[in-house]
Amino acid sequence: MKTIVTHLSPDLDSIASVWLIKKFLPSWSQAKIEFVPAGTTLDQKTVDSNPNIIHLDTGLGRFDHHQNDKDTCATQLVYQHLLQQNRLPTKLIKPLTRLTDLINEIEAEADRYDLMLYQIIEGLKPKAENELEIYEITFKLLDGVLQIFSNKINAEEEIKKGFIFQSHWGKSLALETKNEEASKLALKMGFSLVIRRDPEKGRMRIKIHPLIQLSLDKLHQEILKLDKKGHWYFHPSGRLLLNGSSKNPTLTPTSLSLNKIIEIVKRV
Repeated sequence: MKTIVTHLSPDLDSIASVWLIKKFLPSWSQAKIEFVPAGTTLDQKTVDSNPNIIHLDTGLGRFDHHQNDKDTCATQLVYQHLLQQNRLPTKLIKPLTRLTDLINEIEAEADRYDLMLYQIIEGLKPKAENELEIYEITFKLLDGVLQIFSNKINAEEEIKKGFIFQSHWGKSLALETKNEEASKLALKMGFSLVIRRDPEKGRMRIKIHPLIQLSLDKLHQEILKLDKKGHWYFHPSGRLLLNGSSKNPTLTPTSLSLNKIIEIVKRV
């Protein structure tokens, strides 16, 4: 039995990479999909060692972009592999190039609108058995969109209640909320660094704005000196420091308080 392994809490990159494998790689269309904590492998075995198991966007194998900071993603790695192996119909190469580039670069040109809901509905029409099927799919998508808007509205209020301070990275914000949208929105609003603590699970996430050229490496080292309990993941880009997430809930929450993290950030 062939198995595709990807991380928990799938995102567009992991979903699209699975889609490419099942759609274009011979004998993999019926492969079983297994989910593991981000960064790990199935049964903790060596990645890419079994020809009947493909790891996507996890495990630091050939289809996981997290082992370096190159401007790529799992979807593009899979696409390039399929292209090199001549697995793609010639007429689909250009459309797939645009699609995989768009997934990798959210700020693409006009093509980005083809991932909007109204265009997705148009794309579903030739594939659906009937109109009701399109409605049922779109209802679920609308539920997701509604949740996103709800999260954003809540995030706006939570940001107002956050603690604003100056750090080595610039204007910084500390939040205590389980709303993941809050930190994303804060960075879009111009904050250079955002700390978010989940009050229910105790996990923390520290991220700096993509335009900031200063790494979080020194902060990571300072936190490790004081935190003897929590597990921290330092992203190769140098811009993200994670103490657990929905993609990898197995990491032990930090023993440090939000105020203590703020203190460390201020003095680094």
